[in-house]
Amino acid sequence: MQSFEVKRGHGKSLENGGLKSLMEEQFGEIVEEENLFSASFKALKKIEVEFVSITEIRVKTETDIEASPEDSLEAHQAYNRFMEAATAFNAKQRVDRAKAKAKKEAKAAAEKEMAAEKAAEESTEEPVEEESSEEESEESEEEPAEETEEEETS
Repeated sequence: MQSFEVKRGHGKSLENGGLKSLMEEQFGEIVEEENLFSASFKALKKIEVEFVSITEIRVKTETDIEASPEDSLEAHQAYNRFMEAATAFNAKQRVDRAKAKAKKEAKAAAEKEMAAEKAAEESTEEPVEEESSEEESEESEEEPAEETEEEETS
């Protein structure tokens, strides 16, 4: 399901059957299961709309690829009319908001990944320093042994 923002102040009109009545206007008969509304209309085999909160709805659609161009056009127009009525944003605004949300989520994911990498680097640096100091102490122990051997041969 794809998530869509609802314009501030508009979400209250979707409560208490408001979303269902909007769907009935555009798609006809509606099947309701708690906060999930389902319908079908021409080239839309199925449209499911979930009322998440007054600031968000989720929509899932299935289209009939073998539908006539006229049915496809009517279904697309009905979908856009419904989405504009439900979210109070037109198609361009919905796309722009979806892009901004995706960009924000990608940035947050990248920052989280960078923080994890930095933490991993910091945790691997500490044992490396300990190992190098152990190696230096082993080398320093070996060096006097070599010197004593040289002294014995002289």
